[in-house]
Amino acid sequence: MDANSVCRQTVTVTLKEGLHLVPCSEIARTAAEFAGEVRVIAGAKQADAKSPMELMSLGADYGTRLTVEAVGQNAEEVVAKLVDLFRANFAA
Repeated sequence: MDANSVCRQTVTVTLKEGLHLVPCSEIARTAAEFAGEVRVIAGAKQADAKSPMELMSLGADYGTRLTVEAVGQNAEEVVAKLVDLFRANFAA
């Protein structure tokens, strides 16, 4: 993939408490491994996935559908890692 590659995938928040500080921090840690831009989109709101505070500002409760989007080299890889976090309910 080249530097302009875009990858996006939709996920659903399945944590009963929604996206709170701990999962938002895990998302940010994972996104920070990627040199490109990573966003999480909830309807008309979007957040820099590298910022736990921005992620929390989305107010993503249980059942919220989100779009995870990355732009840049290895965009597919970072989106896959983030989707895996959601699917595993952020369990290690």
